[in-house]
Amino acid sequence: MFNKLKALILLLSFLTVIACSNDNSVLARDEKVTTASNHERDVQEMYHNIDTLKRELPSVIDEVTTLEKIDFDGKTVTFGYRLKISDYNASKRKELETAMRDERTGLACAEAEVMQGINKGFDYQYSYYDLDDSKVASFEVTKDICDNLNKADSEIEIGT
Repeated sequence: MFNKLKALILLLSFLTVIACSNDNSVLARDEKVTTASNHERDVQEMYHNIDTLKRELPSVIDEVTTLEKIDFDGKTVTFGYRLKISDYNASKRKELETAMRDERTGLACAEAEVMQGINKGFDYQYSYYDLDDSKVASFEVTKDICDNLNKADSEIEIGT
């Protein structure tokens, strides 16, 4: 009788361990499904936002810059701009690209909507073309870039 009782207790303990481990895997699986469905919802929302923005194109940004194209591939939002410039040599293009990247990256990382997208896992690509349809500048804004920029800005503020 004592051995049967020990065996029954051992069996119940084993079944309890199995049941608990199955519950944890179900919870982990449910969490992954929820995360995946949240991301899918974010992707669909971004497609909708991009479609809304496309209806307003072309959009004059300033006297030199016009936003002509916006695309989204499920991961990266791409903006295509036309600049009212032409006949730039390679060194002038490089200088312009560096200046535009620095300025645009800082502005993008400071925009709440861009940061909201970045925090949801999206990247941003900016491409600028001149009147001759030559690429003047192209660069990405990602979470790592914004985090590093914000970290550098914080260190500058602390140092001053």
